[in-house]
Amino acid sequence: MLLKAYAKVNLFLDVVNKRDDGYHDILTLFNSIPLYDEIDVEFSEKEIFTSTPKLDFPWENNLIKKAIDTFKKLTGYNFNLKIHLNKKLPQGGGIGGGSADAAVILRFLKEHYKISNSDIIEIGSKVGGDVPFLIFGGTAIAEGIGDKLTFLEPLNLDFEFKFPGIHVSTPEMYKEIDNNWNNLKHLGNPMILYEAYKEGNIEKIRKNSFNIFEQVVFLKYPKLKNIKEEMLKNSIVSLMSGSGSTIFSVK
Repeated sequence: MLLKAYAKVNLFLDVVNKRDDGYHDILTLFNSIPLYDEIDVEFSEKEIFTSTPKLDFPWENNLIKKAIDTFKKLTGYNFNLKIHLNKKLPQGGGIGGGSADAAVILRFLKEHYKISNSDIIEIGSKVGGDVPFLIFGGTAIAEGIGDKLTFLEPLNLDFEFKFPGIHVSTPEMYKEIDNNWNNLKHLGNPMILYEAYKEGNIEKIRKNSFNIFEQVVFLKYPKLKNIKEEMLKNSIVSLMSGSGSTIFSVK
């Protein structure tokens, strides 16, 4: 079966606090985008994974592998998959490339084994913060570690993307958030932003579009700030997605 693993952007992203378990609580407005990886998957006698192009990290570190192992552990089902990944999305780009791949495999397994929405969200949350949303896609506000989802009527937006080719480490940027916590601003409101998009209220869109990671990522990668400012000249709003490095604009 050929699956499309659609990516996402964060129209709004704030880090609310650091938890005792080492994770962070976030508040974000997710939106699916029409960019995707292709995954060919079928049940098989043994586990087989190939990709085009070949990935520069081992299968054991792949989020698809983590998703499969987590699914098996939490459901008790035993199976093997033969997977070929046609990788189109940038790695470390902040649009959920690896998470989208893991999510589409979990959706495939959900449908095959008739797993409930709540159970697959719990499984996905143990794989990655973006995964629960990406299993379903559309538009949603996410809280907690990304596992508390409020799905909204999908927004139909006209995006433009710039992929600078910079691999930004999400764990490293979370450390920067922690180290600079007292100096960081928290602006905007994701629900007001969503309503502003529905209304076409440009002033409110600009006022409530926010990504806390820009405050730490742009210090290390000033090129990204320059790209954002250039894209803003011809758009309603421009923002970095996730922890970077993809910059997107909404026309």
